[in-house]
Amino acid sequence: MLVWHVTTMKKLSKYKETGYIKPPVRGWVNIEAAERFSKQTGRRIIIRLKFDKDVQKLEGHNGEAVYTLSPVRLENI
Repeated sequence: MLVWHVTTMKKLSKYKETGYIKPPVRGWVNIEAAERFSKQTGRRIIIRLKFDKDVQKLEGHNGEAVYTLSPVRLENI
């Protein structure tokens, strides 16, 4: 499943350092929701991730937010 993850430059640097994002990893099911969250929180970086099959929906967020309890490896950043 492709999702969009909203983050900061500081966190992105940590992700690059370790090569993955530690769980729980949250994401948005569409780019519009990610952009809206980015504007609301001031987190300006949006990256596209591929989640495995163990995706769960976050309560609230109009059904547009999901998360996984597995680490997500970074590729091509």
